[in-house]
Amino acid sequence: MKTSDEEVFSHILICKNVEKAKESLQEEYAKERHLFYVKDEFLIDDAKEVIKEAYIAESTHKYLILIAKGYRVEAQNALLKIFEEPPRHIVFIVVAPSKTAFLPTIRSRLLQKELIVEHESIRSGLDLQKLDLGDIYPFIQKHQSAEKSFLKELVQAIVYESINEHHLRFSEKELEHFQKLLHLVELNTRAQTILTSLLLSIMLRKHR
Repeated sequence: MKTSDEEVFSHILICKNVEKAKESLQEEYAKERHLFYVKDEFLIDDAKEVIKEAYIAESTHKYLILIAKGYRVEAQNALLKIFEEPPRHIVFIVVAPSKTAFLPTIRSRLLQKELIVEHESIRSGLDLQKLDLGDIYPFIQKHQSAEKSFLKELVQAIVYESINEHHLRFSEKELEHFQKLLHLVELNTRAQTILTSLLLSIMLRKHR
């Protein structure tokens, strides 16, 4: 049976930008006992780890903050009972970009809140004037699992920075190629393919 505190504090937090949600929660709970479990996809082994931590006795509130873009069905089923009857002083905050990430049974056990963060323009973080293969490879590795919406903004940001900040000049054919890459993003082409083509084009143009 949940206490009133648990009813107030345990909840699902919906935020389209889970990275920003983590930053916000880190600030909000900085002075509280808390643990983060940040995954791209929450698996059954992750759920077992959370359950194990939840059963460690606490004298004050401990916040277990789960952050993922998706939660496997078996992981949610494993967490269902502990969400329904959490141990004393344990508070769950479960973050996802959409409520559809959760089974109806999970949504019925926890309150639902929404965190709206201001949209920030994406920056590539690349020095496009001095771009070389040593920069390109780790950048592609970092973003190889980028979601479609983020990838589209990233491609646009790189092209914008190239033209407006680094003053690189491209032919009409090259600009058309960049537009085709954006179209390929919409067709769910892999991020690795898109970014490799884009960054190699910029690197080779720079050396002409």
